[in-house]
Amino acid sequence: MPDTVLRILATGDLAATVVPARTGYGRGGTCAGIAGMLERERRRQPAVWLDTGDLAMGPAASLPGARPWEIVAGLPISAAAAGNHEFDDGVSALRERARRLPFPLLCANADAGLPGCAVVDTGAGPIGVIGLTHPHSHRLSRAPRPRDDWQHAVPHLAHRLRQQGARWTVALLHDGAAWWPRPGGGDGSVLGTRPDRLADLTRPWAESVDLVLGGHTLGPWSGRLHGTPAGHSHPFAASVLVVDVPAPPAAPVVRGNRLVPPLRAHPTPPTARAGEDAAAQVLGHSPHTWLTRSGSAHYLPRFMARLLRRATGAEAAFVPAGQHWTQAPVDGAVAALCAGEVTWFDVLRLFPEPDDHPVVAGLCAGEFRKLRLRHDSVTDPRSQEGDWAWWNWCRMPCGWVATTSDPRYVTVMPSVLPLLSELLGREPSAEPTPVGARAALVSSLG
Repeated sequence: MPDTVLRILATGDLAATVVPARTGYGRGGTCAGIAGMLERERRRQPAVWLDTGDLAMGPAASLPGARPWEIVAGLPISAAAAGNHEFDDGVSALRERARRLPFPLLCANADAGLPGCAVVDTGAGPIGVIGLTHPHSHRLSRAPRPRDDWQHAVPHLAHRLRQQGARWTVALLHDGAAWWPRPGGGDGSVLGTRPDRLADLTRPWAESVDLVLGGHTLGPWSGRLHGTPAGHSHPFAASVLVVDVPAPPAAPVVRGNRLVPPLRAHPTPPTARAGEDAAAQVLGHSPHTWLTRSGSAHYLPRFMARLLRRATGAEAAFVPAGQHWTQAPVDGAVAALCAGEVTWFDVLRLFPEPDDHPVVAGLCAGEFRKLRLRHDSVTDPRSQEGDWAWWNWCRMPCGWVATTSDPRYVTVMPSVLPLLSELLGREPSAEPTPVGARAALVSSLG
């Protein structure tokens, strides 16, 4: 755009992606790829990289000797919001990590000991940035509960930033539009989207900022929220959202998402080296490509349910659609176990949790059926009411298997227990099992 004075590259849910991972659509992008794009943009005009949170979660944190926060600290990010996964190790650990970052990590809507906003120099004038964590971060991680009045505080922060000299104000919100796979869409798109809940969430404050950048839900989207340009990219460094910013009073223009090349960092940092080593360790073969995408002939949650039930000996297994997230839904799938060689890195991407031991939970009569039906009614894309469920970022059916018509014991991963309680309306008792999910997956390979 001829009158552009600043270009913004926006990302979210980076997960310290430094290894070009195999996906259902090819090799995924990397943080090094984004850094290269930013460098090229800066040769043409001032440009900044803004991120909406979940910087270092995922498989990078499970690699031996890996230090994903060192990767993040080496990225040319100008400012970022704290996502829900930033709080996985608690507030104290997050504060310590944030102090070591060369850019501000922001959280204006919860008492996390982080700054809520910052003024960042861009080379085209100062930009005011407000960081907003997910409104249900306290249910998704060890985050403090957001303040009740946080939505009404954003306009005051935007006003303060302008008083401090900000030429533009941007809200970095770790939340986004609903999306779902849309095979055979008449316009050629692979995803359907609906920003209604996002519009409701931003109603009290969207007009007070010049741009709203989102994330968390893992699907891309762009549009307007109460007249303010808005959007979010794919996760895992798969794409960047490009925004052109003209001189005020003209509004920023969201150009859309641009795919990121699968570049490797040079020199290779320890986390990338550990990832490359894991990707070179072949453990077996898969005869099929298993996908978390509605309608797939080889549906990954169903495969994982069979795997967990066999490994634990439980009567049933339940795998919510959002349990596995290994790739951006560029092809409509949010997770994949690709046909051919399966490496240790592939296994870690599917089970990145430090504790990969399934648990077995007790059920009452009829509860397994209730569990499945409740999950699938909420995740059904036709259910607009489901957009408001705190856990419902993946609008696809669950995977399940049962050896009896009314099982009284079900195996799930430990991270699924809060969702189990939500769907059943009670907190079931659960016991750990001695088998690890990663080992069970490896033993199932050909």
